[in-house]
This record gives sequence, structure tokens and C-alpha cells, in this order.
Amino acid sequence: MRDHIQTERLTLRRPRLSDAHTMTKRINDPEILLMTATLPMPFFTLSGEFWLMRVAANWRRGHSYAYAITGTDDSLMGIVDLFKNEHGDWEIGYWLGKEFWGKGYMQEAAKALLTESFHTLDIPYIDAGYFKDNPGSGRVLEKLGFVSKNETSNLYSVARGERFAGIELRLPRNTAHRWSETTLDQAPI
Repeated sequence: MRDHIQTERLTLRRPRLSDAHTMTKRINDPEILLMTATLPMPFFTLSGEFWLMRVAANWRRGHSYAYAITGTDDSLMGIVDLFKNEHGDWEIGYWLGKEFWGKGYMQEAAKALLTESFHTLDIPYIDAGYFKDNPGSGRVLEKLGFVSKNETSNLYSVARGERFAGIELRLPRNTAHRWSETTLDQAPI
């Protein structure tokens, strides 16, 4: 996976420890944290530093590839992450600071990561999931071509302090080309 991925409006780059303060400022909102599985609420700068160190270690080990979503000023707007889930399958997860909602940034960032993932990794599909009370995330995934696995989940959320119902989706490699400018086999890496 590349260290930087450029889109029309965004740069996806490897997160840095120096992103911890901005990450804390952007993510510390119940509307964001309650929709994540592994992040605590409240989210302190120290939590961000630990998360960023874990992300760097997992990248080196090939277990996950998290990208900071940045705009023209290189300031962290959110995170989009490809990681191996508890079943060993690749899954995408993400969050975006509230001030950036409704502008199509997450769909743009996720599409770039999905394209990079299918180009770089020999994988047949990428999974995703969202909590039932987060229909906005479901809309992003549907626009990207994810389809229902006809499964629900009861995933534990650290911020909620309990399990909560979720929806499970999958994007097969052979359907991802629908939104790609070129097919995955023809696109340059």
C-alpha cells in the first residue's frame, strides 16, 4: 500500500503522532464516537497517541492500513482504515469530523482506499459494517457498491459500553470496477 493516495480534493496519508491533538478535537463528539466500535468516549489526546502508535505498528506488520484524510492544509479531517477483522477478512472503517459531513469527502476517501486495496492486495472482497442507528454510513457504503451479506451483528462499542445491532456488507472485487475510472486489472498501481 502506498504512503500517500491523491484524489481530486483530498490527500490520504499515513497518520502521524503529531495528528493526535487534531484527531482528539475532531472526533470528540458523541455523534461520531458512538458509531465506532473500538474508540472510547470521551477521547483524550493520550487515547489518540496510543491509537496512532498501534496503527503504525499494524501497518508495519501488514495487519491494517489507516490513512489520515487531509485537505489542502494537511490537517487531519478524519480516518479511513483497511484492517483485518476478527475472522481474518479485510474490512473498511472510517470516521470524519462533523464539520466535513455532507460534502462527499468520505465517499471520495473510501473509494480511493478501496481502489488502492484491490490494486495492491490479492483479495476477493472487502467487508464493512455499521451500527443500525447510523444510516448515513450505510448510504456511503451503498453508494460505493457494498451489498448486504444478509447478516446482522451485535458488535461491542467501547463508547456505548455495550453491544449494539449492526448491518454487515461486502464489496466483491468483481463489482468494484463500477465506480472506478478503469477496471481493476487495467489500472496502474
